Amino acid sequence: MADTCCAARANAPSTPGSRRRRLWELGSHAHCPVVGVCVPLERVRVLARKLLALQGDEDDYTLHCSLVTAAARRNAVAEALQKDLEQRFTLDVRSAAQAKCRDDLMAWWRARAVQGEAIAGALWATLTHARCDEWLEMRVLGQVHMLQHQLGAAQRVDLARHRELIAEHQALARDYAEVQRRVTAWSAERAREQQAWEQERVQQRAQHISLQTQLAQALEQLQQLQAARPDLPEREALRERLAEQVERSQVLQREVNRLMVRTPLVVAAPRAELAAPAGEEVETAEPVEAATLVNRVVLCVGGRGGSVPHYRQAVEGCGAQFLHHDGGSEHRPAQLEPQLAAADLVICQTGCISHDAYWRVKDHCKRHHKRCVFVDTPGRGAFERALVQAAAREGAETTA
Repeated sequence: MADTCCAARANAPSTPGSRRRRLWELGSHAHCPVVGVCVPLERVRVLARKLLALQGDEDDYTLHCSLVTAAARRNAVAEALQKDLEQRFTLDVRSAAQAKCRDDLMAWWRARAVQGEAIAGALWATLTHARCDEWLEMRVLGQVHMLQHQLGAAQRVDLARHRELIAEHQALARDYAEVQRRVTAWSAERAREQQAWEQERVQQRAQHISLQTQLAQALEQLQQLQAARPDLPEREALRERLAEQVERSQVLQREVNRLMVRTPLVVAAPRAELAAPAGEEVETAEPVEAATLVNRVVLCVGGRGGSVPHYRQAVEGCGAQFLHHDGGSEHRPAQLEPQLAAADLVICQTGCISHDAYWRVKDHCKRHHKRCVFVDTPGRGAFERALVQAAAREGAETTA
């Protein structure tokens, strides 16, 4: 934008400095549009009576021409017009002052010109701006001239439409008189029916009062309950939505596991390429039957980073899907909740997780009655023993 403004200053002359132009400093062709657009007709009459010597029989056009002629040079009338316009369009002048070059001012004028009602203030602020040169002045006045033509055409269309509406109104008035006559006859017949209904209404009034009393008592009780627990409806709705989302997540996760696991797998001996981390005792666990954890999701919370591949090998060897969360060291705690919701079995290595992760796991498994095995030693052998124990329980429950 700065480069554009600089180019505009170099290619087109502009008013030096930041001093805004006065009314009498505008071009002679600008006074008529300024007075006609920016000064309301009622204000023209007031200023003319106050500042001009009148004979009393001048029409609006004569008053307009008198003000336009007086605005061409500096005098009391021009200064009064200048002061009046400055006071009425202060906000527009301040807004236009943000334009620092001719292109910015032209863009500001176009944006305001489309608003219709704001064109008067925009016209005054643009023509008196320090960066408004002769080229921009002619463009603005030309656009105002065309808008005045369009306004006149619109007024002629409105006048023709007004005449059509008068004729339509007369026709509707005749139809209304006929309808009113029929309504009068209908009202008389309804009045007779009303007398019969009145007798029945009196009989039902007692029952209605009784129902109103019961309703008032029920509303009072409802207000008391709502005052005691204002957030109860929102909490119930959120609880139901959470339960639905958790259930859907578990169903989808099981379906994914079912599609991924094509054949039962058997826990194999640790692979030679997955060596135990330095300083960790190498332990082995008894093989786990693949059928015990097929189509299950096993979440391991905590553990050493170097042992994660061994954990995955052991879990996938049982036919289950492996999920892992480090317990808070690198993974964010917010990621733990969706993993807990998707898991069927949780193995929590308490020696390598944060307190927050520990309580999150314990609370979630307790609330959702989900099996959770806590392991104190973050070793590969302890993990496999916990997996064997969980698989045995799963098998026992399935057999039962």
